[in-house]
Amino acid sequence: MKRPLAAVLILTLPLFLFSCHYFLSSYDGPLQAAHGYVDGVTPANASLYNNRTYPTVEADWPGPGGDKVWLAMNLGATDFPESSIDNRAGRAGWLFQFNRSQGFHHNGQLVTPNWRVTSIDEDSEWELENDPCHILLGEPWRIPTVEMLRAFREAPINRGGMGEGNRTAAFNSTLRLHAPGFLHSFSGDLRDRGNAGHYWARDQFNSRQGEALGIGESSGTFGGGKAFGRSVRCVKDD
Repeated sequence: MKRPLAAVLILTLPLFLFSCHYFLSSYDGPLQAAHGYVDGVTPANASLYNNRTYPTVEADWPGPGGDKVWLAMNLGATDFPESSIDNRAGRAGWLFQFNRSQGFHHNGQLVTPNWRVTSIDEDSEWELENDPCHILLGEPWRIPTVEMLRAFREAPINRGGMGEGNRTAAFNSTLRLHAPGFLHSFSGDLRDRGNAGHYWARDQFNSRQGEALGIGESSGTFGGGKAFGRSVRCVKDD
């Protein structure tokens, strides 16, 4: 058993894709994915949240997920982080509770929308109908499996992986992950922004914990409380 990590337009239609890759057999990026406001996912119906356009990257590491297209930024982010410890809310993107579609935005002082769920105990993996990647971006976008996140973490640096490194290695990787922090289950309080990052997988560890990739001074996959708000990095799982 694994041990926990120590320490475009305003539409309800979900998907617009722009790329030669959509028409050709070989990847000819950059592919872009975009969405507008979607009730039950977007933090609020306001200009700050309504429209997002994401560049993508094509992975080239061995193992699961290593031959797929990924978002190049966190779901809900407005721009790339400038370092592994970038603590700006727009770079962090939105944070999600396990198997819940609602995204939360934390500006460093307040969480939007209001925090309501403080405990989750259900024997379920992340169902497609609740997957914010699938809802916002359409088929075949998904939250990655824990096997994909492990393969990325273990992949050699010269193939775009983390080489089992820390947040610096994560930032220098193909996915350019950084430390957006997480939301505590009790009240949605922001913790560790600029120091650590937790990225959900779609697999559960048990009824109270979901699988996640944690990055900070070290890295690893772990079982984390499902009611915590953590980041999502989408993969085009076709």
